[in-house]
Amino acid sequence: MAETTDTEAPENTSAQGETPEKKTDPPPRWVWANMPVDERETRLAELVLWVDWVIETFDVRSQIAKCWYLHPRILEHLTALYVGWARTYAGDPSKVGLRGEVDWIKEFYGFLPRLNSASCQSVHTDPPKVPLTDGDAFTQWADDGPVFLTAPPAHPAQALANRMAKAAKAEAEARAARSEAGQQKG
Repeated sequence: MAETTDTEAPENTSAQGETPEKKTDPPPRWVWANMPVDERETRLAELVLWVDWVIETFDVRSQIAKCWYLHPRILEHLTALYVGWARTYAGDPSKVGLRGEVDWIKEFYGFLPRLNSASCQSVHTDPPKVPLTDGDAFTQWADDGPVFLTAPPAHPAQALANRMAKAAKAEAEARAARSEAGQQKG
């Protein structure tokens, strides 16, 4: 039996001696930052063709930013949708549920609100660069010794568990007292 590679499935042979058919595997998970540059170019060209097909097929021109490839967030969402689509429609049918195609379409429509950019309605506009954390405010907060950093460890559910145990104990004591009172009468 021939070994399979990342792009080829085992050869299918027919009983009539026809030439074997090679089936390509769905794409592996794509991690853009981990891809060699030439592979990124190839994969991006593949993704562009698919995105154009999706826009046309599902008539979602106004719901996917025309400059989607310039937005890392949208690029990642479309990549995930594409790889999921390839696995659903071109992958091993035994690994896809009976409703795989329907589920993929539902996921696609669930992603649509995330595939646009409010700042790019007519032309691409880079969003303003805002620091993720206000460094000075964080340093000030941390230097002031906030309760968050100084409080002893306590799981939020522990207080509830303690109250429930205390209530259960009180209930058990009350039952025992009622039972004892009932025995003394009789």
